[in-house]
Amino acid sequence: MNPDTDIVIGIHGTRRFPIEKDFERCIDSLVKTTSNFRLILVDDASDQVASDVVGRISERFNNSILIRTQFQRWFTRAYNVGLRLVRTPRAVILNADTILGEGWLDEMYGVWADAEAAGHNVGLVGSVLSDAELRRWIGTREPGYVTAHCQLLSMHAITEASAKRGQPGIYLDETRQDSIHIRSDVFICWELNRLGYATIQSHKSRVGHVGGKSWGHSLPDINVLTLPQVSEKWR
Repeated sequence: MNPDTDIVIGIHGTRRFPIEKDFERCIDSLVKTTSNFRLILVDDASDQVASDVVGRISERFNNSILIRTQFQRWFTRAYNVGLRLVRTPRAVILNADTILGEGWLDEMYGVWADAEAAGHNVGLVGSVLSDAELRRWIGTREPGYVTAHCQLLSMHAITEASAKRGQPGIYLDETRQDSIHIRSDVFICWELNRLGYATIQSHKSRVGHVGGKSWGHSLPDINVLTLPQVSEKWR
């Protein structure tokens, strides 16, 4: 059974990009598969319909925290708002349009322990589901990285990274124009690598990602930096 873990979920829902049904499925799967968690929800300037759904879901959990932004902050800044309220040694950042399978978080903690037993100082573990991959996990090095739709983060490690950057408490780098929205996962992995932390892809943690519907954007509308997916094979 996983230890107490704060789970941060950001939501931005509009009528052009309705996220409510996916978000409700995410929460239903979370309840069915996960124990010992506290929800930290960041409603990132959703419209009234989505905001009402977020409010109802927050009320389902006695210990949940709900933050509402007055204007859209996008992924990186919204998750930093939630991460500042984390009180557990490790925390999950989770997209609102993910579906969680049985044992997903136990597996990520298990991968963390396995990597540490192999001698790695782990900074984060991310779910990169792959039934085709025979290995339980692999580590990444620049230019490889671990995507942020589901990451288990060491709060100590990302605190060190933000301090090293000269931005204490700004865990994901929100000052770069190219990482306000979708690239902060790339840069935090590289920052952690440079500080001697391992960033790990967990291939058997059951996390599905709908993708392309969250955060009020259409992927073709964004000038996406293309990065090669290169992973160092540690096992």
